[in-house]
Amino acid sequence: MRTFKNMYLILAAFLFALMLRNPVMAAGPDPVEQVKPVIGKITAMLTTDAYKKQSREEQFRSFLALASERFDFDEMSKRVLGPQWNSLTAEQKNLFKDRFSQLLGYTYMDKIDTYNGEAIVYGEPRFKGADRAVVPTSIRFQNGSSVAISYIMQLKGSEWTAYDIVAENISLVRNYTEQLRSVLQKSGFDGLIRQLNEKIGELKTARTAKK
Repeated sequence: MRTFKNMYLILAAFLFALMLRNPVMAAGPDPVEQVKPVIGKITAMLTTDAYKKQSREEQFRSFLALASERFDFDEMSKRVLGPQWNSLTAEQKNLFKDRFSQLLGYTYMDKIDTYNGEAIVYGEPRFKGADRAVVPTSIRFQNGSSVAISYIMQLKGSEWTAYDIVAENISLVRNYTEQLRSVLQKSGFDGLIRQLNEKIGELKTARTAKK
């Protein structure tokens, strides 16, 4: 009887330790289950005739409307500019967020542009503390190739939101961080917006050429 009791205590202590080590997994919302519906909506949209008949500009607006349900463009904008974000006015912050979300949106769309109903495999989330998680996914194409896309998420209240996308091991936010901070420092806010507009224009032209 004493041996059984000791085993029970050891098991209870082990489970308690796991809960302390990863409280989000023990009791919090599941980031995979929260991001999956939005990814499902986006990929389902990509295969519809209505979407395929839209102009590239219309396709982007349709995509961004869905992505905004789970992608935190405010957080992305803050992170890419770092401390320099606080020096901007409210109007400048909104303008930068608009342009940067377009830049990320067109870049992300290029990564999934050939999607045609292929399977999306969701890996186990990797937690970083109680309020950060990485949700790995893989799009498996019919020709045998695949695209690895991970969503870097944070917990706000009971909602997991994505503040970065890592496509093929390249962070879409970090990829622009050093460059955009440098432009803001050297050329000011107007120069930063001008460069973003130029890059967005290049991506729009490239997508139009594909159609």
